[in-house]
Amino acid sequence: MPENPILEAAKEVFPEELLRYVIKSFDVVGDIMVIKVPPQLMEGRFRLAEALLKKLPYVKVVVRQASPHEGDYRLRGLEWLAGERRTETVHKEYGCRYKVDLAKTFFTPRLSYERLRVAKLVREGEVVFNMFAGVGCFSVLIAKLAGAEVYSVDVNPEAVRLMYENVKLNKVEGLVHVVHGDSRSIGLSCLEGKVDRVLMPLPLKSYEFLDAAIASLRGRGVIHYYDVERGRRDEVVSKLWRRVEVKIEELGARCRLLGARIVREVGPRLLQAVLDVEVSR
Repeated sequence: MPENPILEAAKEVFPEELLRYVIKSFDVVGDIMVIKVPPQLMEGRFRLAEALLKKLPYVKVVVRQASPHEGDYRLRGLEWLAGERRTETVHKEYGCRYKVDLAKTFFTPRLSYERLRVAKLVREGEVVFNMFAGVGCFSVLIAKLAGAEVYSVDVNPEAVRLMYENVKLNKVEGLVHVVHGDSRSIGLSCLEGKVDRVLMPLPLKSYEFLDAAIASLRGRGVIHYYDVERGRRDEVVSKLWRRVEVKIEELGARCRLLGARIVREVGPRLLQAVLDVEVSR
């Protein structure tokens, strides 16, 4: 098995006694590599990045994640370390291309499988409401694979700008409707009773926006509900489901769990999960 590229590069930069501090996980988005550097290795971070550029010819930029995703726009702090001085790139995934700006919009390749999983569940003729669309990855893939109509909403103007470009880039202009605005207001007004499926891929807002998701459904539909929960992998889904089931019933709707899965680990004993819920108004 090939050695981890960060560890391999670190061996050229740091003495052996410091290698135990190396954080081996990383993301590659387009031609930009995002790494994490612990305090013990900060002094050599620029040399580490240069070594990575030499080892990985497909990487043109190396940045350090300086802070986690936070705020309404889900942005993270980034520090440039090596290569071209930019944060915009084009990421390829399942035959689609996405323009992304890592400093101004939310994007993670770690949701790649989840985007494909959901897209494969959608059927032609459905109307989909993507409440937290970002640069449009879920929406574009759904339109490409299922031929479904998608209302793709985000509050971040920079994400919306890139979403327009991604819709054109992937030739789904007639199917994906890009909307700049607050998805809760939209779900409770102009999309009320008009959609078959709702995506809620923003864990920190999903519970708060459930009323709008339910209101947007026409009779019966499916909500893909994302949230985070602390605990063991075998207990997180049941804890989330109990909370969501109670909330949906309080909102005057009926529901049943179609499926659920752990999406990824986002912190120590903190897991992101998705519930696929059928809801009847």
